[in-house]
Amino acid sequence: MSATCTDNMAKALTALPLATCYEFVAYPGRNMEAGAIGTWPARAGQVRRDVTGRPALLHFAPDRWLVPAPAPILLQELSSLERARRGTLIDVEGKWQEVRIAPECAHHILSSGIDVETVLAGRECAAVMLFDCPAILARSGSTINLWIGASYLQSFIAVSASLPIRAPGCAHERAGIS
Repeated sequence: MSATCTDNMAKALTALPLATCYEFVAYPGRNMEAGAIGTWPARAGQVRRDVTGRPALLHFAPDRWLVPAPAPILLQELSSLERARRGTLIDVEGKWQEVRIAPECAHHILSSGIDVETVLAGRECAAVMLFDCPAILARSGSTINLWIGASYLQSFIAVSASLPIRAPGCAHERAGIS
């Protein structure tokens, strides 16, 4: 673990400013693959990424996609799906708060609440409960993106900050376990 984790667990977390955010909810029985936009993440757990690799459209639950800080073209595509009565686009700004976790601390913090590998087995994203806080988790390689229910943010940070800090060189670190 780096100095960031061993000095203060709370410093390993950064709540990003609230950003425009939507959820798209498909109407039951609608096949979102047929005639849907570009690389539509049709299977639960799939993620469509923008040109920078950031998650743009996360299929986090049945018939439900998170759309954090959408590019104008994606918002237009989703609006056209809504006009075609394939689903509804809901403005959820203020519902989800994106949280950055220092990469060297992510596994330690998350594994205190869930088994990340089991949750994301065969998936890129999932809706989870972390320390009794609703969250959406996405992974790309070693990068973890996390959205916490905004009204739970302070609770999530407080619990994360109270996690036991493991000393560098302990048996868990030598074994590669956080």
